[in-house]
Amino acid sequence: MAENGKRRSPAVTGGKAMDISILIERVLDKNHITEDMNFKVISERFSEVVGSTILPHVKVEKIEQRTLVLKASSSTWKSELFLQKNAIIDKCNSLLGKPFLRSIRFV
Repeated sequence: MAENGKRRSPAVTGGKAMDISILIERVLDKNHITEDMNFKVISERFSEVVGSTILPHVKVEKIEQRTLVLKASSSTWKSELFLQKNAIIDKCNSLLGKPFLRSIRFV
């Protein structure tokens, strides 16, 4: 019991000691802050992922549930980007320094 006579709620970790970085990661993921931060990094540095030739033809729209949503300027560019989707995912994850993105969706 706490000093004021009230019971304390159980610990978030179930009473087990846990590394603070794991707790922070859980809070960030639960509140979608991780997605927002990763979206910002990918948006700002997308030229490093696709190169300056392709960049004018694609726009980073959002990240939803670890899926990068891209908008292509035409069906031709959409097809080209689709062929490169695994490379784009790998480059984005490399840019983020962790395996965050799982897929790409084109709109």
